[in-house]
Amino acid sequence: MKPLLLLLPTLSQHAHRHFKRRININVHVAGINISRVGILRQVLNGTARFLKRNTNNILESFPLSVVFLFTFSATHVDSGASKCEKLASSAALEDHKTVVETSLRLLAGTWISEGCETRPGPEFVIRSYTFDKDGRYFLIQHHYWDDSCSSPQLSVLSHGRIQLRNSLIQPGAASGIIKLTNITIIPQDNNAAKELDKVVSTECPGQYWKSWRRYEEHTVYDSRFEDKKKVYNLWTSTYEQSMNTRGSNVHFSDISCMGSLKWAFNELKLLKIQLRPILDEQKRKNKYMKMELLLGDIHSNFRLREIYNPTSFQVALVKQAKDEVVYINRHAYLIKSLNNVPMNIFTNGKAPPHLIEKPHLPPYIWGEWTSTRCEVRPMGLFLTRRFVFYSEDSTWTADHKFYSDPFCKIPKFQVTASGRFALQGPNKELKASTDIDFYIEQASLNVFEQKMINDMRLPGLCGEGEWEVDVAKDLAPTKGCPQLGIALPSQLNDIVKVEMDYKGSILLFLGQVETDSLHTTSTERPTAFQLPLIKCGEVSNYSQGLQDILTSGMYHSSSCRFRLNGFVVVLVSCIFVLLR
Repeated sequence: MKPLLLLLPTLSQHAHRHFKRRININVHVAGINISRVGILRQVLNGTARFLKRNTNNILESFPLSVVFLFTFSATHVDSGASKCEKLASSAALEDHKTVVETSLRLLAGTWISEGCETRPGPEFVIRSYTFDKDGRYFLIQHHYWDDSCSSPQLSVLSHGRIQLRNSLIQPGAASGIIKLTNITIIPQDNNAAKELDKVVSTECPGQYWKSWRRYEEHTVYDSRFEDKKKVYNLWTSTYEQSMNTRGSNVHFSDISCMGSLKWAFNELKLLKIQLRPILDEQKRKNKYMKMELLLGDIHSNFRLREIYNPTSFQVALVKQAKDEVVYINRHAYLIKSLNNVPMNIFTNGKAPPHLIEKPHLPPYIWGEWTSTRCEVRPMGLFLTRRFVFYSEDSTWTADHKFYSDPFCKIPKFQVTASGRFALQGPNKELKASTDIDFYIEQASLNVFEQKMINDMRLPGLCGEGEWEVDVAKDLAPTKGCPQLGIALPSQLNDIVKVEMDYKGSILLFLGQVETDSLHTTSTERPTAFQLPLIKCGEVSNYSQGLQDILTSGMYHSSSCRFRLNGFVVVLVSCIFVLLR
């Protein structure tokens, strides 16, 4: 048997090689700075020298032979947490300083997308909507083949008029009463023209229309339809024909040709205009405001879009403005546009812009992520989210904090869930995304108002024992909370995508929730995304549960703990058993 002194160099070199591989992985995966690798190597070498110098003492203390176990955990101890808190605080400050007023006066102007948008389907669009002060509008939707909006498919143009009424669904929003004038379609390539021929023949049987050709504008709806004009109104013709053949008990979703072609503009039925501050990161003050137009959400089932009344919002459109001053309640606000899409890119409404193709980043999701603003869900739910992903044991934790107001000022309840996740490979519909399965194993509920406890009858159905305000309760004994749709254990089939914005921040996109809130089957996955989460910190490779196991009583050894520069912790656990 080799003496301990001869074993130390060999084992330390083996551990060094293993540690080097692990650190290289962390450099690429977890985003650890390259310069920290040298620091960690020095710690390892110093530890080996310390063990060599103290060999005699170790031999006297342990009359058995030697086994080494090195457990390394590199993490940002203070900086990551403070960054997450700063980002959450900045987002909350922007939410609280947001000014809302929805009127035709403020609606007047041109509003465009901040980038390529992904809609359920999936559909990839860029929108440019222009409104006049009298309510007349001209809408342009450019549809694309790819998620970068670099390859145009077709353009949808529409004219009409809108009137606004106070909304009973979303605070500060307005309900739009639409009078549609016409809709025209322009195929942007031959493949789009062929596809339109095929789709219209399938979805609109019995119609006569001219063949679709590239760059030719085709009228598919005209409210001034007359036979002598030879304008083919696919919408009303299909509706009348279906009514005659099927009787009066017919749903619009079964008969609307426009709905089947995904060109319904029901998003105008719900509008909200808000001025959101552009904060100075250092002074935390705002000189400029960004003007946003929130339009109604799109139903995840395209056949239900025409009859769907929106209850939530899509990604915001931004007003094209250059140092414009807006007056609201006698206060002056200076409007500035921070749009990723150049303001002059829509000079010709019939010629779609070609955006630069975005790089597709691998799904390196581990770390800590937080919401960038107060998010809206259907039926007037407002929330912020915070996720943590651990790489080594593929576990996750998430906090969903719900509020009673659209500025996320008044907390209502918070759901904390955790479990395991599994990345399943590239998604078939969205090439930039990855399929991910969430296994929800644990959950707790914290309620911040007594009224919710009483109204939802939580005792006995959600957790055991009596409920108290602002005291979290484990939902495992009752296998979830049926009132909130929480089931334990359960599985959620989702999608995930990682991107980098123009500021260099890493963004995490998770799948958009189904409009009707029904649980997806084992094969169904979302085809669009929620608002992004921003990466705010690194975490240990191991979850707290695994760390507890590694440092539990099964390792009856002393441990050495080093803290470097406040952000690196190296834990070296040494077990010596000397054999004779």
